[in-house]
Amino acid sequence: MDTQELINSGELELYVCGVLDLERSIEITQEIKDSVEVQLEVEKIETTYIKLAQGLAPSKDEQAIYDRLMANIQTGGNNRTKEGSSWTGYLGWAAAIAFLLGCAYLYNNNAELNNANSQLENEVTNIQQEKEFLDAEMENIKVSNEDYQEALTFIKDRNTVRVDLAGQPGFDNTFATAFHNPVEDVTYIDMTGLPPAPDGKDYQLWSLTLNPLTPTSLGVVKNDTDLLRIENPYATEAFGITLEPAGGSPGPNLEQLYTLGVIN
Repeated sequence: MDTQELINSGELELYVCGVLDLERSIEITQEIKDSVEVQLEVEKIETTYIKLAQGLAPSKDEQAIYDRLMANIQTGGNNRTKEGSSWTGYLGWAAAIAFLLGCAYLYNNNAELNNANSQLENEVTNIQQEKEFLDAEMENIKVSNEDYQEALTFIKDRNTVRVDLAGQPGFDNTFATAFHNPVEDVTYIDMTGLPPAPDGKDYQLWSLTLNPLTPTSLGVVKNDTDLLRIENPYATEAFGITLEPAGGSPGPNLEQLYTLGVIN
């Protein structure tokens, strides 16, 4: 029997499923070793079995194998098979393989879906964090706007007076502006005309009465870009700003008097 006759005989299908008798199986094993064409045909048969078990249509070059398989299943094989062997049993085995392959496919797909879900969860978390950050920024802007409106209302109040604090000798280029309301006992101070305080030093704001000259500390102040609101219940007649050691001093260092301004 030449190669083509063997392929057309249907024996390779019996061999693949293991229902061919032992003597003939040994002979075909040798044929497979000796012939690449026979080896490729056996691989096609295995592939077609799986498709048959899955209920898939064969490709054009698998049709002949498919027809032989279906014919053998319908007739139950022939006298070349082992005693008691069943083609339909092998088909069940092929179906089991197909089921396992399907499970593997579903497992891989599930892993991909889980990975995609994790990425989406991370994106949602990042978006939530960005939203929280933006909400915090909006709240800060809202608070700043409210502070600005409050300061503007305070400055425009008829009882608020503006006090210009001019630079003193040695610090001629410095200046500050105070807005004082003796009715509300509140002072706003604008420090943008002063340079940043050196390391280990702080600016300190003083409320002054002039006769006799009496300084009262209103606390350490930062030359921030915002207006600083300070409670001031004192009978202030003038303001002075000195540079003091960090944390402030009990009395002003007049050698470091940067600015001074009298309430008119």
